[in-house]
Amino acid sequence: MTTPPPPPLLPTAPPAPTSPVPHAPPVDAHRVAPPRVGPVPTAQRAVAPDLARGLALLGIAIANSVVHLSTGAIGLGFRPVDGSALDRAVDGVVSLLVDHRTMPMFALLYGYGIGVVVRRRAAAGVPWAACRTDLLRRATVLLAVGAAHVVLLFEGDILGAYGLAGLLAVALVRVPDRALLVTAALVLPLTGLLNGLLGSVLVLDPSLGSADALASTSTGSPLVALGMRLLGGLAAAPVGAFMALPLVLAGLWAARRELLERPADHVRLLRRTAVVGLTVSVLGGAPFATAVARLREPSVLDAFGSGTLHLVTGAAGGVAFAALVGWVVVARGTTPATLGPVGRALRAVGARSLTCYLLQSVLFVLPLAPWAGGLGAGLGTSQVVAWAVGVWLVTVVVAVRLEAAGRRGPAESLYRRLVYGRPTVGSAPAPAA
Repeated sequence: MTTPPPPPLLPTAPPAPTSPVPHAPPVDAHRVAPPRVGPVPTAQRAVAPDLARGLALLGIAIANSVVHLSTGAIGLGFRPVDGSALDRAVDGVVSLLVDHRTMPMFALLYGYGIGVVVRRRAAAGVPWAACRTDLLRRATVLLAVGAAHVVLLFEGDILGAYGLAGLLAVALVRVPDRALLVTAALVLPLTGLLNGLLGSVLVLDPSLGSADALASTSTGSPLVALGMRLLGGLAAAPVGAFMALPLVLAGLWAARRELLERPADHVRLLRRTAVVGLTVSVLGGAPFATAVARLREPSVLDAFGSGTLHLVTGAAGGVAFAALVGWVVVARGTTPATLGPVGRALRAVGARSLTCYLLQSVLFVLPLAPWAGGLGAGLGTSQVVAWAVGVWLVTVVVAVRLEAAGRRGPAESLYRRLVYGRPTVGSAPAPAA
């Protein structure tokens, strides 16, 4: 908030009656620093978005777990073709409830965060040009963090893809609601076709699945793994951005209505979205999930159609999971007592989602990668999914301890430093993340 100007000094002598009182020249708006918006303390953050992020990170850990295996040939859903009966059962459940469900949820929440930033800046009187610069800077830094993540650890990074999607979304931030939803609806089926095409190619030529899910998990050389990560990450980021964009735009639309910040005002919509979306997600994902579990052998056309349907209905599942969290928050309340220990832990993780996401990669890659600990060799999907749950629980412990200490996550602090620079004495606070 800017300080009001002091009252004008009284003139030392009355003006001459024949001379009009001169008016002060107009203030040049371009020379006035835009208002700044301070960070929101954790205790004042909206509960539902953080709870949803914390839950989404569990799904992301499970979804990513399979790519850390070093087992050779893969089939539909990047699942090993030679898994045990238990592995195949786990593959089917994960495909039905997690794959292409929790990633869309996280993309939705990323878009929601962009929408919140825009709304808060507008409410504080920040000019659009300054807000746009802020959004572009945030997305660019996220893209850079994602690139570093690929170089150091994991070519399956989503941060770079979200950074690219964020850059694209800035151009659509101020378009009408209808344009947002129409754009999302047009892009989403195209992303589904990409997934269907990948599945059909693996069925058409199974020899293409004779490598690991991620190339860098197939070598024991750190330098070769680095080169593979660079190539894989460079190819994956634009595709990931394209696939995330519809959900990012849906998140912008939801943020305009404060659906997750004021869930009690939208409980009927949240309930209906959760019920319908989860139903669509399960029914639409079942054909592909049964093929992933090897309960049936799909044809090329079947793999294409079920793969397309799996991704498109997964978007409905991601939206539904977020709506379900908002619905639960309305029922449970938002105080620490009503949230309970599980809710408080999820909120702590969600408020530090960048730190917890990057920590997941450390806890996966260093122990399991063949060029590091090498423990991924010989594991099945059931075992690596159990590992994923353990990894997520470790991040929960870290987040809860940071919450108890009243500290942001280190990655969040670094992100803010990269976006806004080092604060100086007497400077205005940086905008909220």
